[in-house]
Amino acid sequence: MSFKTIFTALSSFDTSKAALVQAARLTEAQDAHLEVMCLGIDRSRSNYYEVGANAVIMQAAIEEAHAQAESTREQVIEWLGKSNIRWNATNSVATFTDMSMPLSKAARFADLCVASLPYRSNSRAEENVILETMMFDAGCPTVVTPDVDPVGRPERIVIGWNESAEALRAVRAAVPLMQSAKEVHIAIIDPPEHAPDRSDPGGALAVMLARHGISCDIQVMTRSGAKVSERLRRHATETGAQMLVMGAYGHSRFREAVLGGATREMLEHAQTPVFMAH
Repeated sequence: MSFKTIFTALSSFDTSKAALVQAARLTEAQDAHLEVMCLGIDRSRSNYYEVGANAVIMQAAIEEAHAQAESTREQVIEWLGKSNIRWNATNSVATFTDMSMPLSKAARFADLCVASLPYRSNSRAEENVILETMMFDAGCPTVVTPDVDPVGRPERIVIGWNESAEALRAVRAAVPLMQSAKEVHIAIIDPPEHAPDRSDPGGALAVMLARHGISCDIQVMTRSGAKVSERLRRHATETGAQMLVMGAYGHSRFREAVLGGATREMLEHAQTPVFMAH
């Protein structure tokens, strides 16, 4: 069991390079094929079309989007040309509101997607759309990476376990990475007192992983007044984890965006790549 097709999308080489580097490192470690989509975004305001904009303005916006995509692709080709992995890079142009369509079609057949952390000082507005399209529309497990050194075979992995369907899907998808790890820690924060496995929290998950040849330990801890995401990040730091595995967006995207949530809080302050699935 391994990842054979890894996908990433860049709207700018400079701001999304972390995702490309991480994707290439994972591709090399998994002996996979890397597919890169270089996006050109038509940023014309919608009211240009509503009032009947001058055709010259509309054409200029489209040409600029094509030029942006081609410039990104040329930089990607130059960078990947120095690697030893199998890869291909394609262009796609779309308006900001429609960019999820070509993205989801390209990502849906990948085994794993890689996205840049959307909540950074130099992030572009479309990076949040890219991430959500990969997980929601394409239904693909996704590694979200901050601007840190990439990791191909993480030696220490922390699982943020809360019994949810999203967390279980993330764990199942991350099995190929955990099989080569030296340490896997199941982190459970404030488990419910009346949960079905209250006498052995995380035990069934540990058995499942053991049957895949993955040795792990279970660490049950309290929040100690901190947010769940904060406590989980602290545990990842304490264990020297190189990757965190967790479920994503247990609530609706709208609720997460407006009210916040563990997913958003985790990503806003992530210091290591986060392997997520919805």
